[in-house]
Amino acid sequence: MDKRRYVQRRRAEAAQETRERILEAARESLRAGALGAVRVDDVARSAGVARSTVYVIFGSRAGLFGALADDLLVRVGFPRIVEAFRDPDPRRALRLSLEAASQVYAAEPEIARALFTLGTIDPDAVVAVQRVEDGRWPGMRELARRLDEAGALRDDTSAEAAAQMLWLLTSFGSFDQLFGERGLAPRTVAERLTTLAERSLLRPALLDGR
Repeated sequence: MDKRRYVQRRRAEAAQETRERILEAARESLRAGALGAVRVDDVARSAGVARSTVYVIFGSRAGLFGALADDLLVRVGFPRIVEAFRDPDPRRALRLSLEAASQVYAAEPEIARALFTLGTIDPDAVVAVQRVEDGRWPGMRELARRLDEAGALRDDTSAEAAAQMLWLLTSFGSFDQLFGERGLAPRTVAERLTTLAERSLLRPALLDGR
């Protein structure tokens, strides 16, 4: 490797290391709670970089939040939820997706809790919540459609109503009320939410043979 390529590689590695330090400092800020979280000056100081470096790398505070959301989705294994939705049996997809969502939400609950709280009061955090929630509503509508086409929904429940119920039950807020506030284990949370979803949405005859 010639000297120029070596220098370029080292610069890229150093830039990536700096980026990771800033993200970790921002994560630690969120773990401490939503109040006063992700202040650029505090994050820069914790990461050992200049305030301007944060803006050079992420563009803005909102950009930092967006990067945090992307990083969170990767680290908690969000693709597991997508894989569960792809199960060819929509009833099994319902159960598996709630199990996967509970595992994913439980991986970094403090960060998720702070992000969702900030998303309601902090304009810069809105982008992070949008990225975390991206695709969930279309996914619920698709799953409800599949359940409807399979004849699994109750006669008094439309596909749109089922999608709305699924949207509620698969949210971090629903998970955290049982996990964070009631202290239930992630698996137990998934069982509670699955039971509620199935009894609310599926034909009673299907529940006997599940």
